[in-house]
Amino acid sequence: MDIHNIIPNYQNLPMPAPVWFLELLLVLGFFLHVVPMNVSLGGSLLAPIFLFFGRNNHDSNIYQLGRRLAYSLPIFISFAITQGIVPLLFIQLLYGPMFYTASVLIAVPWISILFLLLVSYYITYIVIYRYLNTQKNDKSPADVKAVILLFIGFMGFLTIAFLFTNNTTLMLTPQKWLAMYMAHPTGLNLNLHEPQLLARYSHFVLAAIAIAGLAVAGLGAYRVDNQDEFSKFAIKLGSKIFLGITLLQIPVGVWFLFSIPHDIMVNFMGQDKISTLVFSLAMFLALLALLASALASFSGSVKAYYAELTLGLSVVLAMIINRHELRSFYFQNLIKPELVPVKMQWDLIIIFSISAIGLIYYFYWLSHLIWNAFHQKKSV
Repeated sequence: MDIHNIIPNYQNLPMPAPVWFLELLLVLGFFLHVVPMNVSLGGSLLAPIFLFFGRNNHDSNIYQLGRRLAYSLPIFISFAITQGIVPLLFIQLLYGPMFYTASVLIAVPWISILFLLLVSYYITYIVIYRYLNTQKNDKSPADVKAVILLFIGFMGFLTIAFLFTNNTTLMLTPQKWLAMYMAHPTGLNLNLHEPQLLARYSHFVLAAIAIAGLAVAGLGAYRVDNQDEFSKFAIKLGSKIFLGITLLQIPVGVWFLFSIPHDIMVNFMGQDKISTLVFSLAMFLALLALLASALASFSGSVKAYYAELTLGLSVVLAMIINRHELRSFYFQNLIKPELVPVKMQWDLIIIFSISAIGLIYYFYWLSHLIWNAFHQKKSV
């Protein structure tokens, strides 16, 4: 059977802008989503760990770090949700025939993401306002409850990541669709037999913990309440987390690379010049990020941390570009979004641009508000 016969056609509507422009917005939008999303996932694991190890002394740096990280989680989650709308819209626009079909095939677990997200998000507020805000004494029973709840929230985010990985891998392999539909036409499916599923999932979960390590160090770099001891402690610990997890990413990344079909994988090994260049740049930046994180983890230097942060986020952007190229290699003989007619819709583009500028300003205003809240001068 010709695989093209089961791939839906694009809607009989023109693209509102050139495909290259939409792809650019998709990549940038995903970058702005993935950073707070990683902090949300990784932070929901690190926060309960810090709170657990500091439960016997609420004045300890480790406990205060866990507390402040827990307080920041709702902010990062809200950022991740808001920014997640952008790449979700553009992936539907550019690759709708693949994305929609995969989503329908795993409809039941896919729709459960909304429930998991609401529960995990709400848990962070429960922990903050019911437990962390009410603690007065060391060794409070609220510590254990907060740790358990945050870990439950982490498991919820972990499950969401697993379901997204199922969808993003299933949309790449339409040859599975018919058999999957015939076996379970009600949407009770998962793409569990995909060779790259576990490698891809492990790669992105570890990346989330590493980026959360950068956020932990960032709590120290901001010199909250001008506590230099706390600042150095947070920078050192967060940088060590980033360093250790990024080193662990090396074998996992190799596993992920070789789980990709060989004819696609070789594009990143020299066959495609642009993909190879971006991949090589990502590896070089990762090496520099490791060196900067090693320096920050031993010295607690704010400057070393900012170098680590810049390089780490640059690696994330480069890997997102490679991820987009990987998807394009899978789709190159299946769908052709560039063949869809283009009719510039300037009204929508202007509205989108104004909204994007407004959102950026809102993020700036909110970040400035949070900064001032953590840097209020104490009255004499």
